[in-house]
Amino acid sequence: GSICDALLAAEPGQLTFQINRKLLSGAIAANDDDVRRAMAYAILSLKLVSEPGGAIALAAVLSGRFDAQGKTVVLVMSGGNADKTLICDVLGANGAAAQQ
Repeated sequence: GSICDALLAAEPGQLTFQINRKLLSGAIAANDDDVRRAMAYAILSLKLVSEPGGAIALAAVLSGRFDAQGKTVVLVMSGGNADKTLICDVLGANGAAAQQ
């Protein structure tokens, strides 16, 4: 399980899997705590609300799992399907850390 329920498909879509298999060279994972911190950072610093699955790329960069140092990086954040209880939890637990 994960808070990134949008990313928990039982199997990949047939069309997108074939495209990704040809074009992608790897993958990076971020854990739920990384995502929570990224969501808090996005809300407090960027003034953006994203659902957990939509914040996964930001989580990978902020956690250092993806090294963006010296690179131009574009992240797509999406989805306003975040539960208000989760948003409150994210801001309470990670709000101070996200502002640093």
